Amino acid sequence: MGLLIVTQVVCYSTWMEIIIMQRKAAMGLIALFVLIAGVLLWLARDKQETVTEVKPPPVVQGQTAQDVAMAIEKSKTDTRFKTGTENMPKSLSDTEVDGALEVDAAGNLIISRSIRQVFDYFLSAIGEEDLTTIISRIRAHIRHKLPAKAAAQAEQILDSYLAYREALGHVPQVQPQGDAALNIPAIRQQKEAVQALRSQYLTREISEAFFGDEDAYDRYTMARIEVMQDKSLSAVEKARRTAELLNALPPALKESTETLNKYQELTTFTEDWKARGGKPEELRAIREQVVGPEATVRLEALDQERAVWDGRMNEYLQQRDTIMKNQALSEQDRQKQVNDIKQKSFDEQERVRVDALETIHDQGLKL
Repeated sequence: MGLLIVTQVVCYSTWMEIIIMQRKAAMGLIALFVLIAGVLLWLARDKQETVTEVKPPPVVQGQTAQDVAMAIEKSKTDTRFKTGTENMPKSLSDTEVDGALEVDAAGNLIISRSIRQVFDYFLSAIGEEDLTTIISRIRAHIRHKLPAKAAAQAEQILDSYLAYREALGHVPQVQPQGDAALNIPAIRQQKEAVQALRSQYLTREISEAFFGDEDAYDRYTMARIEVMQDKSLSAVEKARRTAELLNALPPALKESTETLNKYQELTTFTEDWKARGGKPEELRAIREQVVGPEATVRLEALDQERAVWDGRMNEYLQQRDTIMKNQALSEQDRQKQVNDIKQKSFDEQERVRVDALETIHDQGLKL
């Protein structure tokens, strides 16, 4: 993990500098390091692309189709609840119901993802309460929030959603490959099975409202992985195709994934370019595809600044190594000479960065 973070700090600092320059914010190096560290801790959780996994949802674990059907029927005549939120289980106490139930001018239920959020909010307590109790809570909440016509529509959707969730638990899971790579064909086959279930239990309108964003992101992610794994494509072509995939996402999804994807792609393509000994004009083309012409100009300016910094840092480290290896000097004298050189060579803010890089250098890691 240490090496991963060290490596990514160097790469990510480039991206963060672009963002800082774009916002024209005067941020000190200490604040910058704190920001980078926070992002990297999040990034380091999982370096690979992820696709929404299809797993048996908690509501169906240990429940057969007959169990779910019986719970649905019992809940229809359960009169324990008026609002559905009385004496909530511990995990839901002191929380607000997620999602919303809304009607249009004609008194019909408005179909949206918020309906699923309401259902899933209550269903998250499975294990603390039995399924009949949870479904009864949802029915009471629906009847409390909606007029009769819309409530009947919502309850019908609830019954279909519960049946779908039970059937979903029988979809075979994708087994990981020996090399830990994502088995895209198998995942696609699994997704097709899920889509078939949705068509069986839910209308197209409901399925799109409940799962549209997830499906769009999964399609994007799998297509992006296939592009990145395609060895026949150049880095420039990969950058172009991944940009096209990103631009095809719904606006909200595009915005939420754009910044992280750009950093990941820029890092991957740049490393590939370096490994192949690529030409400067190719790197410029890659950057223009990923971050655009203006950011590319700033990146090239940062390349020059970094080259100057690297030269200064390498010169200092060579002097430092020479002094620290001089056994004719006491430890105290060696440290004093090193500190004197550091004071003369770097300003106060730069010395914070130098101290961090010294530690990396002393551990034998590449700066």
